Amino acid sequence: MNHYFKFTKIAMRRILALAFLLWSISLSGQKFPVDTIQQNGPLTNRVNLLFLPDGYTQDELNKFRTDVNTFINTFVGTPPFSFYRHYFNFYTINVPSNESGANHPGNATDVSEPQHPVLVTDNYFKSTFDYYKIHRLLFATNIGGVYKVAAENFPQYDQIVILVNSPYYGGSGGDYATASTHTSSAEVTLHELGHSFARLADEYYAGDSYAGEKVNMTQETDPTKVRWKNWIGTDGVGIYQHCCGGNSALWYRPHQNCKMRTLNAPFCPVCTQTIIERIHQLVSPIDAYEPIEATLTAVNDAITFRINPIPIIPNTLKVSWELNGQQVGDSSDVLQVEVSDFSPGINDIIVNIEDTTALLRVDNHNTIHFKSVHWEVNKKTSGTYDVKSRLNEYEILIYPNPAHDKIHVRIDQHIDIPIELQLTDMDGTIINRADVKPGEETTIEISHTTPGLYFLRFYNKNYCIGLRKIIIE
Repeated sequence: MNHYFKFTKIAMRRILALAFLLWSISLSGQKFPVDTIQQNGPLTNRVNLLFLPDGYTQDELNKFRTDVNTFINTFVGTPPFSFYRHYFNFYTINVPSNESGANHPGNATDVSEPQHPVLVTDNYFKSTFDYYKIHRLLFATNIGGVYKVAAENFPQYDQIVILVNSPYYGGSGGDYATASTHTSSAEVTLHELGHSFARLADEYYAGDSYAGEKVNMTQETDPTKVRWKNWIGTDGVGIYQHCCGGNSALWYRPHQNCKMRTLNAPFCPVCTQTIIERIHQLVSPIDAYEPIEATLTAVNDAITFRINPIPIIPNTLKVSWELNGQQVGDSSDVLQVEVSDFSPGINDIIVNIEDTTALLRVDNHNTIHFKSVHWEVNKKTSGTYDVKSRLNEYEILIYPNPAHDKIHVRIDQHIDIPIELQLTDMDGTIINRADVKPGEETTIEISHTTPGLYFLRFYNKNYCIGLRKIIIE
């Protein structure tokens, strides 16, 4: 369920900023206790889930913590979140309400009211059923209050979840997710996070007002053009009509049994892929690395380089090391370099790390994410080594794949140096090459290339930072 705002994220944030300003003018800052429920890593490199209570009195805040823990147990056991459980931190802000429960005006038009007792409740975030006169649409209407409390008490949050202390079924998923404590609460919350965290559409037809082109909703019926074309024919993915009448017949979903359609179902492959991509956007798989910047003396005639990756379960992280352009290590978090392997002057050590999960359709997936650490080691005649380092992050768009006559490549505009592309065959012979400038699209001509399997390699200053399989048909 969405709470049906049609604003873009940017527009929404502007509105919220205005709401926050108005609240700041009218109210003094309010501080509430912040509890760490589970911290798996630094705030700066995790998805920080922040839980807010509504309709929990001061005496019921222990129940709130129990309800949060119940959801977290479901969350870390549900794919794909279970695979990336170490990529999340969980926190609460203990905001008491004067009264228990949620508002229920009893004016919904989609059911025969009252579905449950009509109630006016003095809850902090003004959560109410019957939002937009849809009974199960439970929404915290005090938007300014939500963001003010979050900003003043835990500004490092990435995603807000509001749990409403009501036994009746309901929820919503807009910029923040909302769910009641109904027996299906955990499943509802996961569904709503699909909206809020990954911007997924409902895979049931929610109505004409909510229909639109999204990752998992389209009017395209051509299997070669549909957004999820790389998944068609796998694990039940197809092009399924939403319903059978009116405008619903114009819209299509990728799966018949997805959590974005039915509770207690898994996330379909398309939604799973989208969730993982969102995690990749927010979290680097490298928590730390060493050395950072120092003048070192070799210990036992070797210098040790180390990264601290965030584990994925099962492990799909691929790690590779290079010294002066030559691969020297694979699948290890630690590299020891003998002093005899360093040349006098400047040496380059690069470690590349990439999530190779099959849940992203690695060989056919359009957008790829490379992370690397680059050490510059200056070997001096004095026997010391000056070390400088930097973390590099690349987001590269490749399409189409499989390709026929052209391959298009675009690199994240935040990169400040050109990347050299090399298209090679299986033996490493260079078929074509090109430079890609940040924010610009480059086209590689392949119309006269023999069909088969090739590699597209990416080089930064003559050092390979990653590669992708390319199928030429």
